[in-house]
This record gives sequence, structure tokens and C-alpha cells, in this order.
Amino acid sequence: MFDYEVVLKELSSVNNPNSIHGIFPYRGKISALDARNMIEQFPKEITLLDPFCGSGTIVAEAQRFGIRAIGVDNNPIAITISNAKVTSSKSVDNEHVEFLISQAEALPENKIEQMPPWPRKHFHPNTALQIMRLKQFYGQMNDFERASFFGAIALSARGCNHYKWSSNQIGSIVEPLRDIDFMSKFRDKTRKNLPHLLDGINAEIHHYDTRKLSEIIPSNSIDVVYTSPPYFDALDYTSYYTKFVYEILDTHERLEVKKGLIQTFSTYSEDMKKVLSEVQKILKPGGKAIFVVGDKKTKDGVINGGEFFSNLIDWQPDYVKQRGYTGSSSQIWDSINNTERKEQVIVWTNN
Repeated sequence: MFDYEVVLKELSSVNNPNSIHGIFPYRGKISALDARNMIEQFPKEITLLDPFCGSGTIVAEAQRFGIRAIGVDNNPIAITISNAKVTSSKSVDNEHVEFLISQAEALPENKIEQMPPWPRKHFHPNTALQIMRLKQFYGQMNDFERASFFGAIALSARGCNHYKWSSNQIGSIVEPLRDIDFMSKFRDKTRKNLPHLLDGINAEIHHYDTRKLSEIIPSNSIDVVYTSPPYFDALDYTSYYTKFVYEILDTHERLEVKKGLIQTFSTYSEDMKKVLSEVQKILKPGGKAIFVVGDKKTKDGVINGGEFFSNLIDWQPDYVKQRGYTGSSSQIWDSINNTERKEQVIVWTNN
């Protein structure tokens, strides 16, 4: 185990276009560059857990450094994307992608279900038809192909709306909708991200509620818990581009998933108390918990994330480090609201 203070590197940008993390614009994901800078400070022989793994950024980066990593999340879409990032390159090939496309294109139009109303209004009719053609073969896809399917949906939604939307936020419908070749977007997503997959797998992903973490992770088995927990401003992790995916796959599942996520401010404190207590159970003696959190702006001022988490339970942090950062997708809102974005890194040692 390490007993030194982690170093926070200043980043001019939090984006890393040359990686698998652009496969889908999952909301609120931690910067891959930041995750990499932290993980490279850890000993290689540890077992690392991200209990809020989201789209798998930390788990994938840890695996890339040769560290055994475990991810847990309660959002099925996030689980699929996480599994995609740690898929072995040996289990994916372009021939199967082309087979899926050819099968989809050969389907008679009367055999294709109609896209649900909410997503349908955002796509050109030809693009929507292509999406639903390929959706018929979703059950034959592996997780990497499914994540590429998700990513192609998000990219096509942007394209149909003349790329006026940002890479992680949707906007108003832009008429006339552009006709985007969805099959090409799907093909491009798989080909672009396939080279980033590793030969082997040194990670595992669990679909589970982190508030019950010790039910699936043995006590005293984890060396480092490193995570960026759900934002305590009630960020909806089933909205924006993820909403498109849920609506296209199963209109009703999204609302059920949303009920099981930690994204309600009124219960946030109690939920996180449960999480921290569970983290203590599964950490080895001397193990470290590292949480990357941020400020919350309210009508009464700003809640400091480091102070908030430090006072949740009777577990004194070793230290809390704070820094400002730029280069994120949120910087436009900081400019409008005249705010400076800050984040804190909290480090605890399990006694």
C-alpha cells in the first residue's frame, strides 16, 4: 500500500480524443486523463474498486496499467459501456459488425418496429429506420458492439440536428433534419474504438447497488477505492443521450432504472453515509478510499464537496486537496454564471 500524498496534476484539457472513452457521451464521466494521472501513482499489485464506475473510465484505465480493477454501478447502460471498454480485442472482429449490418439492411420494412415517439422526432425518418433495423439484432451483439450502437445513436442524433448540439448535451430540434447514414456511424464507431481494446481482461463489472456493496464484494478485500461519486446536485444519469438509448431499447425501463440511482438531493446524505460505511467494510486494513467530488452551488451559496463528504460519517480523512479546473464541457456555463469550477480529492485510510 502507499503512504504518500497523491499528486494532483494541472490539466489544460480534460479531454482525451485518442482513447476508447469517446465511444459514448455518458453524462458526468470523470476525465480519462485525470484518472490516468491518479492511477499511475498506485502500486501495480493492488486490487482497485470503483463503486460508481459509470461508463468505466477508471476501471479501463486501471486495467491499461496492469492493475486488477472492479467496477460497480446500478445503471444498465453504464454497465454495458463499462463492459465494452474492458472487452478483450480477441472477442471482437469487423466481420461480425458487417454481418449485423447486412442482416439489418436485408430486413423487409414491414418487419421493422417503429421508433418510439420521443426519440423519433429528433431523427430524420431514414436515419430512424436504420436505427430500428439494427436494433432488431441487438440481442446478437456483444457489449462492445452494443456500446458502439449507443454511440452511433448519439452521434446520429447530433448529425440529424446539424451538429448544433454539444457532444454531451442535446438541444432543440433543428429543422430540416439531416439524413444521416446510421450504418456508417455504427461501422465507424466500432472501427475507431477496436484498436483501443486490450488482448486480455483484468477487470470485472457488476450491476449492483453500491449502498449494498458488501453483498457482492468480500470484506477486507480491496486495496484502493477510487471513484467520482454521483453529483449531489441531482444530476440525471438517464437523461440526454442516454435517454435516447433507453427510449429506443425500452421506453419503460428508464424510469425504473432512475428510481434505483443516487440522484435525489433530499436523500443524498443518507445514501452516501451508507456508501461510505460499505466502503469501510470492503477495504483492507490500511486501504485507501479516494473520492473526487466538487462544489454545489445553491441559492444560499456554495457547498464545498470536500467538507460535505468529510463530515458525513465518523471517518476522518487523511487530507483534502482542492483545485480549480478548466477545459471541461461545463466551462460555457461557468462563463455564463460567472462561477469558477472547483473539485476536491478526499483521501481516507481504513483503520
